[in-house]
Amino acid sequence: MSKIDDILARMLTESGEVADDRVPYAFEKRVMAHIKETPQVPLNTWAQWSQGLWRAVIPCFAVMILVAVWINSSSTDNQPTEPSPSELIAQSTPAEDELETVVMLAIDSADADQ
Repeated sequence: MSKIDDILARMLTESGEVADDRVPYAFEKRVMAHIKETPQVPLNTWAQWSQGLWRAVIPCFAVMILVAVWINSSSTDNQPTEPSPSELIAQSTPAEDELETVVMLAIDSADADQ
């Protein structure tokens, strides 16, 4: 054992033998006065929220980057195939046919006037 351990052991054994139940005069008042003198931090809810949110910025940004990379990697695996030429041919409706006829008549009548 070191010298410090010996001193500590001796102090503990001697202090255990003391049986004094007296409390110093006005001990409670001195403790309460000391507690009142310590500066109390005012409870500001908005400051606590803002501090917590600023601390969460870095983890949230890291999660956002990881999710973006994960989504981008999974979307490259599921690329749609190019449509066949038969799907690219547009089916014309009767309204489009009528519009085309009107436009052709307008063009033909403009050529006939010259």
